[in-house]
Parts: sequence; structure tokens; C-alpha cells
Amino acid sequence: MAPLLLVRHGQSEGNAAGVIQGQLNPPLTVLGRAQARAVAERLRAEGGVGRVVASPLARARATGETIAAALGLPLAADARLMEYGFGEASGLTPAEVYERYPDWSGGRADGVERPLLPGEEGMDAFEARVAAVVDDLLASGERAVAIAHGGVITAALSLAFGDAGARLRFRMENCAITEFARDAAGRTVIRRHNDACHLHAVG
Repeated sequence: MAPLLLVRHGQSEGNAAGVIQGQLNPPLTVLGRAQARAVAERLRAEGGVGRVVASPLARARATGETIAAALGLPLAADARLMEYGFGEASGLTPAEVYERYPDWSGGRADGVERPLLPGEEGMDAFEARVAAVVDDLLASGERAVAIAHGGVITAALSLAFGDAGARLRFRMENCAITEFARDAAGRTVIRRHNDACHLHAVG
């Protein structure tokens, strides 16, 4: 099976402001657009990409448009690549969320899901859609680039690690590349993570 390259979107205005974005739609910053150009050139130089797909959220879509243009490929949208739905936490800083909802952690503790905020997606549903889109893209037969979000890539990594993944934390630069593939036994393996060497000149 062909590998899958998951690319986090470029820096958005929400990233710069330090807020929880979830499924809100802040645009890329000037830096974010430069990061998108840098990763697009990196992928063009690597070659071999047959498909580009992105989350429909603005920050991922804009990053995907830059990548697809550099590769001379169309850009497809897949809603399964959207960031986790944080519900009422969206648009708040983490400190503001904890002030309003002291028991909320944004995830699980020892495998037990926290009480959900109004409108929050829930980790079981989120991980199910991430697993489905990763499986579909790995099975597509094409070396695919998927532009997504930090939460999506973290979920994909955690699923690849299995039970140990719930206890791990992953560094995730904007416009870094994480690559997945399937081994001979059909297991999902991680070939590289947070590959951001193309961003050194961007700042």
C-alpha cells in the first residue's frame, strides 16, 4: 500500500492568539502562508504524490490549496479530517475553559472519557472518524497528502501506537509532515513524525 503523509495546517490566527479552535474557521497568518509555501515546495521536491485532500476548515483548506497548486493536482475535501469538535470550549483559551469548567481536560484520563461540554464531539466518535479516513487513504493505492489538524494527527499517532498511545504526547509544528504506511502484516506504522526541516528558513 502507498504511504500517507499527514500535514498539519499552517499557523492560523487562532494559533497565534492561543485559543482552542476546534471547528472554528480562523484564516492563516502571514507566517502560516509562508509555512504552507515551504511545505508545498518540500513535497514537490520529494515527488510521487498522487492525491491531495484536506479538511474543509479554512486553515487546512488554504494550506491544501498551496500544496495542490505546487504539485499540479486537484484538491479534494474530506470532512473526516476536521479538527476535534470542542463545543463551547471553541474560541476560548485553555485557562478560560478551566475557569468555566474545572473538571474538563479535553481528553481522557486513564482511558475514561471526561464529561463532555455542550456541543463537544467526544473522543470515541472523533477517533472512529480519524481511523476511517486514515484507513481509506492508506488503502487508496496512491501516495496521498492529507492536510489536517494537530488533534487529527495526534489521534492517528495514538491509534498506531495502540493502548500505549493514550499515554503519549506528541509535538506538532505547523506544516510539519507525519508519514504513515502499512507493513507486510497490515499494521499501520509511523515512518516519520513532525518532520519540519523545510521550515528552518521560514522562522
